[in-house]
Amino acid sequence: MSEPTAQSPRPENTLRQLEEAGALSHFASSIAHEVCNPLSQIVLATDLLAGPRPLNEDLRKKITGFLRQGADRIDKAMKQMLRACAPIETSMTPENVNTLLDDALAASGAAAAASIHVEKHYGGSLPPVLVDRQHVTEAITHVISNAIDAMMPTGGTLTLKTELKVFESSEREGWQRQSWFRAGDRAVVIEITDTGHGIEAAKMPLIFEPFYTTKPAGKGAGLGLTVAKKIVDLHYGRLEINNRREGGVRATLTLKTASHI
Repeated sequence: MSEPTAQSPRPENTLRQLEEAGALSHFASSIAHEVCNPLSQIVLATDLLAGPRPLNEDLRKKITGFLRQGADRIDKAMKQMLRACAPIETSMTPENVNTLLDDALAASGAAAAASIHVEKHYGGSLPPVLVDRQHVTEAITHVISNAIDAMMPTGGTLTLKTELKVFESSEREGWQRQSWFRAGDRAVVIEITDTGHGIEAAKMPLIFEPFYTTKPAGKGAGLGLTVAKKIVDLHYGRLEINNRREGGVRATLTLKTASHI
């Protein structure tokens, strides 16, 4: 079998280009649904307003509701795109990880979902982490929301766990320099596990790519995990996602304690 020539692309590069093209195509389809569907709703409401039919109070409220709902959906989609691309400014404060996790859980709506059973295994007396409270809560919320989506519509169990980790040896390979840990370093680990369908092995390398999503078109533009990883990286932490042998996914967030920032 002949080696690739200088003029011909290497097979792995070609495969990567095809994967990226597929992710971009899926993103375009997702954005079309995220924007065009509510836009159609706005156009319909505008036509009703411009029509000859007299408006009573109930119809007026219904039309303004359509307009607001459609505009809010478009606004949310555009803000997600900007969040994925814009630089993030931080205001660091020492925070309790268990509190951040509870805030993210409330923001995700998981506790209110009848089909989702939430289990908490929080470590006690954990040292604080020096983070931007708003941004880290957002990152955790994205991860929890993904876990919930993976278990719908049948539901399942969402397990949240926190613990202190003391590194017994230095861990550097495969990580950016800022997220290196040395022997003796302490970190707080957050584990978020679900009992959903898991992630196909072939798709796992792409889950943090901007605009890549395993959800059907119209169910998200694929920016949640991209933003989450961007935030965690900014805090010199780690976000790892792996399939569980027993089914579902485990997301692990490792954040340095305040004394190691």
